[in-house]
Amino acid sequence: MTPSIVFQIVNTIVLPAWLILIFFPGKSWRNPVIYTFAAVMAIVYAVYVVQGLGEFDMESFSQLEGIKAMFTSDEAVVTGWVHYLVFDLLVGNWILNLSRKHQINHFLIIPCLLLCFMFGPVGYLVYFLIKTIKTKKLS
Repeated sequence: MTPSIVFQIVNTIVLPAWLILIFFPGKSWRNPVIYTFAAVMAIVYAVYVVQGLGEFDMESFSQLEGIKAMFTSDEAVVTGWVHYLVFDLLVGNWILNLSRKHQINHFLIIPCLLLCFMFGPVGYLVYFLIKTIKTKKLS
């Protein structure tokens, strides 16, 4: 399967998971379903990582030029993209779980989830600010 097709598949797979976070926040089946979506994409990620191990250079991680050079192949870009998709989804689920624990209105969390989906850390930052204001605690 080409990296382009894998890219399309993982982009499609992740969308229902985000819709579940937005529209079914209180369902008991949400966490297992989200973790399953993440695990399936993590398998894709692991396959690409294992395939690329022969070209792996630990020193590349210590300089910007090395990182840029690593992402010159379609396979490496897809690997990085799947990495983002999996972790953003898990952070989105974590945000949702914490927001429910702190009894934060879900309508305040939806923008955090959308931002997390599109801009990862920005979604977490907005959630952190909302939670800090709501609970008056930094932790």
